[in-house]
Amino acid sequence: MEDQKSTAQSENHAPEALWTMEDVARYARCSLRHVSKLREQGLPYRKLGHLVRFSPEAVKRWFED
Repeated sequence: MEDQKSTAQSENHAPEALWTMEDVARYARCSLRHVSKLREQGLPYRKLGHLVRFSPEAVKRWFED
């Protein structure tokens, strides 16, 4: 019983998963091509091997500025 509570609590405080290009495009309501252009203009991203990922918090801050 205690293990279930601690698992549920840790899930509530877990950081948001990294976003894909598609997630950013959905958030910004734009095309994947436009997301690529935004990366060139400074939209923060991370490379994980050949994958491009975005921190949801960083993307939201970038769009707010």
